[in-house]
Amino acid sequence: MTPANPMQRQSIVGFMIRSLLMASVCYMAWSIRLNAVRIYGRVIHEFDPWFNFRATEYLAENGWEKFSTWFDDMVWYPLGRPVGSTTYPGLQLTAAYIYWASEYFGIGWTLNDICVFIPAGFGALACIACAGLATEVSGSYNAGVISAALFAILPGHLMRSVAGGYDNESIAVTAIVLTFYFWVRALRDETSYIIFAPLSALAYIYMVIAWGGYTFVLNMVGVHVFVLVLAGRHSSRLHRAYSVWFLLGTWGAMQFQIVGWKPLQEMEQIGPLGVFLVLQLVEVLEYFRRKHKMDEEAFRSFRLKVLAVVVVLSAIGLGMVPHGYFGPVSNRVKSLFIKHTHTGNPLVDSVAEHQATKPDAYWLYFHLVIYLAPLGLVPCFFRLTDSKYFLVLYLCMTAYFSRKMVRLILLLAPAASISAGVVLTIILEWAIRNIFHSDTEEVEEEAEEEAEKSATSTPLGKKGTKNEVKPSKKNKDAKRSKEEKFREHHISAQFLKAKKIFSSLYASQKLLRTLLAVLTLVTVSVGLFRYYNHCQMMSNNLSEPQIILRGRSRDGGSVIIDDFREGYWWLRDNTPEDSRVMAWWDYGYQITGVGNRTTIADGNTWNHEHLALLGKCLVSEEEKSFKITRHLADYVLVWSTRYAGMYGDDLAKVPHIARIAGSVYSDVHGDGYYMQSQTEASPLLRESLIYRLHGWRLNPQVQPLKHFEEVHTTKNMMMRIYKVKNVAERAPHGDYSPWVKKNVVSKMKAYNQKK
Repeated sequence: MTPANPMQRQSIVGFMIRSLLMASVCYMAWSIRLNAVRIYGRVIHEFDPWFNFRATEYLAENGWEKFSTWFDDMVWYPLGRPVGSTTYPGLQLTAAYIYWASEYFGIGWTLNDICVFIPAGFGALACIACAGLATEVSGSYNAGVISAALFAILPGHLMRSVAGGYDNESIAVTAIVLTFYFWVRALRDETSYIIFAPLSALAYIYMVIAWGGYTFVLNMVGVHVFVLVLAGRHSSRLHRAYSVWFLLGTWGAMQFQIVGWKPLQEMEQIGPLGVFLVLQLVEVLEYFRRKHKMDEEAFRSFRLKVLAVVVVLSAIGLGMVPHGYFGPVSNRVKSLFIKHTHTGNPLVDSVAEHQATKPDAYWLYFHLVIYLAPLGLVPCFFRLTDSKYFLVLYLCMTAYFSRKMVRLILLLAPAASISAGVVLTIILEWAIRNIFHSDTEEVEEEAEEEAEKSATSTPLGKKGTKNEVKPSKKNKDAKRSKEEKFREHHISAQFLKAKKIFSSLYASQKLLRTLLAVLTLVTVSVGLFRYYNHCQMMSNNLSEPQIILRGRSRDGGSVIIDDFREGYWWLRDNTPEDSRVMAWWDYGYQITGVGNRTTIADGNTWNHEHLALLGKCLVSEEEKSFKITRHLADYVLVWSTRYAGMYGDDLAKVPHIARIAGSVYSDVHGDGYYMQSQTEASPLLRESLIYRLHGWRLNPQVQPLKHFEEVHTTKNMMMRIYKVKNVAERAPHGDYSPWVKKNVVSKMKAYNQKK
């Protein structure tokens, strides 16, 4: 007989083989993420990771207490930023604890090396969690290993977990999959929740402090529970598991400043609270039903009365809630349900990773997995379990969100890998079984015979077993005629007979099955080989650190282009320590992290009005801009990479800069700044400060500057730095100068869009 629980089938030998395979998968996941280290060395990548590294340095040197109250006056000049209350500190805490442990045990790891390698290490850990979730969903250890192998090198996962990409998502994916694994594990049997519901809550708390995407995890679990209740799968096990998870997880999340009371106030987080309350109501109703032994009619009447009371009390309670207690849906969440260019916030619409995903991106980031994943849902609808419901919801929800925002491809990666792993396991097990003629037909036939016996063992018109519940006269089943019952029984018998004939025919064609199995195995092997090569190619592309580039010399050799760090190092070594550098917000983290100089704005983008002021300085004419800039900055930095053949520089960003400025300042025409071609600018753009700084001395159309002096242009002309002449006297830190407040800030339009 087949074991009731497929998880019981593992032998010692099987365990050892799968353990070795999982070790190989983890090593593969680690190794493929080190391409950047092999080429460029141990370098922090891109923009946001430089803030994370700088914040980690502060935490490691000063401890948690000072970090949680840290007010950084080197950013967002002259306002500053309270870092402790505006940062998800999970990444910094992880790196700092590893560093402190290294110091304590005398290992000697540098903080830079720890931060570089954390994404690769957590990428491998995420594969273990993925294997656990796949095993729990499918009931197959083989599916767990195969899903983890697909996930280990999947570009959709690599995109945020290559070495050097020290960003929040690099640890968040591990936390997400671990939370989900512990959650579905908590629903396996009546006592599983005792251990695994708290573990899932702890993993969720770690997810909360790691990344703002924790709202997805919260809602994913809430939707799963809600669907199970609607599907009639409510149980005391589900009630206890979710109650423990929600209460412990929400309490833990609220301990951190950046979260606070949001789980009970923000519209995108309030749904799981409603599910929790509904679950309590359902459990109470079931308790009274069992206690008073109500039949269906009595219970229906009782339920309607209770629901009426609950609705009235809820309406009264909501009416007593102070106005403004519940916050509006944020624009980042809005962008998941409306066209991304119409969120109402030009800042959100300007971010590349908030754009909708193009169809061809799925092939780049998933390859064959994107075609196998939908097929993996089919087995989920046979012998439905709570965990299979979860996979269906997980894949469908993340597929939708990934279509709306390109960065959310990351959320789809684990679900797609698991679903593809499930169907790939079924295909491979069938092929291997038929090639080696495993003696499984007898077991299958025995199972079919038992099913047939159970379907026909109770003759029509005879009484059932003593445990059978007799239908009431008012029940729909009791109203069915004997003819209807006979017809149903006849159809069932005919289906079983046809199935048995097909099974016999299938069992007799061993040679044909063997040939088909060999062909299947060869086809799958070729597909997986191409998948591996594609992932290696994508790994090389995704490992480019952006702060350092590779190019080709005239003789065709590979050369390293290090203009960006060169420019930041020039700032660090050749300007006063208290210098303020004006640049578009994209570069703020690198200016402070690498150049160690004060910036006007950075990637935190917490103050839309201040960003609009910065945009106004950059797109206004030189004379008009200078009157404001002299109160804010000592130097102005622009990216001019088009002179090296890369056209994604500041001139490409000007349309977004102008729209953000125009959303607050009426005198900025938001749609008038753009490049008509690669070399021709619109009339308004030609007069702007950013265009003149970008092209001075390199573009013959640009006239000499009056208020700005060129002090440094990098080797390949990719970055230009100008000194502001006749800088105004600095106002006290924390507020704009009186002149700026009177002549600029006072003329702002009201802008109340929540980011």
